Amino acid sequence: MSAKSRLLPPAHIPTTLWDRSSETLTLPSALASAYERLIHRLGLHATATTRVKGVGAVGGLSKESADQHLAQAFDGSAARVMLAALDPRTELGPTSDSFIQSTAGASLALTDAPCGAAAAALAFLTVLAELRAKRVLPRLPLDVKFVGGELSPHAIAHAQQLFGELLGELEARAIFVDCQFHVWNVLESLSTADLVKASLLHGSSCTFKLLVIANFNGFLVKDKKQSDAQPQLDELLRYASGEQSLALWIEPEMNRSTGSGGLFSWLLGLLQSKWRLFARSVPGATEDAPGFCSEARFRLPLAPAETSRVKLAVMSIDLTRAGSR
Repeated sequence: MSAKSRLLPPAHIPTTLWDRSSETLTLPSALASAYERLIHRLGLHATATTRVKGVGAVGGLSKESADQHLAQAFDGSAARVMLAALDPRTELGPTSDSFIQSTAGASLALTDAPCGAAAAALAFLTVLAELRAKRVLPRLPLDVKFVGGELSPHAIAHAQQLFGELLGELEARAIFVDCQFHVWNVLESLSTADLVKASLLHGSSCTFKLLVIANFNGFLVKDKKQSDAQPQLDELLRYASGEQSLALWIEPEMNRSTGSGGLFSWLLGLLQSKWRLFARSVPGATEDAPGFCSEARFRLPLAPAETSRVKLAVMSIDLTRAGSR
């Protein structure tokens, strides 16, 4: 896809989000400020600014692990979704267009699972708000029915606080978000049924459905949970499918995401077999490269003079059912 044919040409990305000269991302100021306030409120500034290179926080059920993940991984996760939505180097096929198209109607059903502290959803929505503020995209009323599924109640509490701080900023750009959060365990059929039901009911009147799944390769591949999780992922994607429906699977670019036998190869196999009636990979994806990859630097919101590298792998999944194509 050429830069000129995109819905968001790279030349139109505002400098408040992307510095072309240094090729550096900057988190939307509203998101960075809300994140900084929460970090200080929780007394996590030292944790957030004393990271060990090559050692990442992985999250967990305890408050301590959820706090560490918020302090040390939230900004990178948000930057990864920014990179997917903006695609400033035009390396990600139709990914940026998919994000933009999902907001073209009057309403969007947005499901984020596992949502953690909602870095993915909040990055997407605040990037959209900034693009509207800079008049890159039209400021048309958009109702967003958001459902977050997450196993850690402490991570859910973080997400709720961040959404609470940002709802006013989003409304100022005509983005009206109605949030729900549900405890979700990808290994349990009952909690998956509850999440699916909530997503269907909450977004029943929406014109577009977007399912975001992010940062799951550690649990699924590293911890070898793919076979146990597959029935629940089957259900999640099957019920998210329909007209104007899309899933974006976003991961850090690493071997267990994009390598031979990695997460994306496993997903491509499901798309070609068990999921073929309700899901397919988007044009441009191949068996050798089932996802698109990119990387960039991003400014650390707690230390704007410093940058860190974010590496992205994204797989777009068209959830239009076979009979409707």
